[in-house]
Amino acid sequence: MDFQLVAGGPDTADHLVFTTTFTYNNVFYKAALAETISWAGRRVGTYDVLLQSGRGTQRFTLLRDDGHWRAGDEVEQIGVVLQGIVDLLGEAVRKVRM
Repeated sequence: MDFQLVAGGPDTADHLVFTTTFTYNNVFYKAALAETISWAGRRVGTYDVLLQSGRGTQRFTLLRDDGHWRAGDEVEQIGVVLQGIVDLLGEAVRKVRM
């Protein structure tokens, strides 16, 4: 899984934003992940995800719960994100954070 970081402006704290592509169960996915920032400008430890494939687009929050990644329970989320996809995205976050 490759990724591409989105750079911020000069002389500012650069919060994590990146895009990635991957195949899971013979379906090609594109994802954009952005570190969730509070209105006070602090990291909250979750990531907003926009996930797109030929089967549609989903928006959800990726969060770490007791050492495991899971999708949030947003009301506007349509359908259920497969845990295997969540695990792949969590691994991508780990690699980018290194």
